[in-house]
Amino acid sequence: MGVGPSMATDATAVTGSVSEVPKVSGTHEFTIREYSRTKGMGVGKSILSQYFAVDGRRWYIRFYPDGYSTADGAWIALYAQTLYKPQFLPVRAEFTFQLLGPNGDVLHMRRSDHACKYDTFCNSWGIRRYITRDQLESAALGAIHADSITVRCTVTIHQTRRRSLAINRPGLVQMPPPPPSDHGVNALRFLASGKAPFDVRFDVDGEIFEAHRMVVAAQSAWFEGLLYGHGREVGKDVLEVGGGIVTAEAFRGVLHFIYTDELPVEATKGRGSYDLTVRLFEAADYYLIDRLKVMCACRLAEFIKDSTVKAIMEIAEAYSCKDLSQACQNFAARRGLTLLPAP
Repeated sequence: MGVGPSMATDATAVTGSVSEVPKVSGTHEFTIREYSRTKGMGVGKSILSQYFAVDGRRWYIRFYPDGYSTADGAWIALYAQTLYKPQFLPVRAEFTFQLLGPNGDVLHMRRSDHACKYDTFCNSWGIRRYITRDQLESAALGAIHADSITVRCTVTIHQTRRRSLAINRPGLVQMPPPPPSDHGVNALRFLASGKAPFDVRFDVDGEIFEAHRMVVAAQSAWFEGLLYGHGREVGKDVLEVGGGIVTAEAFRGVLHFIYTDELPVEATKGRGSYDLTVRLFEAADYYLIDRLKVMCACRLAEFIKDSTVKAIMEIAEAYSCKDLSQACQNFAARRGLTLLPAP
């Protein structure tokens, strides 16, 4: 594709088009703790980050505190490495390294000047002279906090275009693929419409909720045991299910999730959504609805800051949510905060 003039009798019109290579990116933050102890490891020796996935491949950050080679011994080196497997085709990727301050601000950044080819011959590319050790350790830069530094790496993969030749044969009819199944969506929409009579009633804090036994039990192992298990409740018009733990507002949100597979709007917008999200998180744990619990944990992670990290950490520990707990610990480490375990 190119750009070319189109001539007319009285005027000249210029048209153009751009062809872009599709790209996919991934970012990982690598915190090197006890930085002062990394010095003296030796030239060419590195510290490896945990892996992160981009476009189905595992990637790592390599940090060379004493330089990549003897000639670059005064410089810190950073490399982006992929775990190469025989079934992977060669890939071209760009990378950017950002040195972060304690507040997450970008203090220093360098990127590759072109897309590098990762294949069986070379699966690691980087920047040998990223920043001098003197610059890194200077008080003016302020990159070292609590004897740690944090590097953010962004890998951008150039995806290859896959072209198929058009076949134009007489009598060949090309039909579009069928749409994805909407069986579950249609069933839930019909049940939520109220046209199918409700067959179970729940009492939570004195407020009555109507629902469908099969729908509720299908989404919650707790309700499955209550409604269809050996100890199922039979012969009762109204079942008390709050247990003194779940509020009516939270139960309304649970039913909304059960019928829509989404968080209620009140839990996704505004500052007031924090309290509701906490109550939904507790209710999801109580009713054994794992997906709702994970969605609430992801939402709570968005509220992590200096004034809330301790409270959210306590919630995560109380309800055995390791991912949310780890998110709090990572934030505290970057900020130089100390999270004491609950007594």
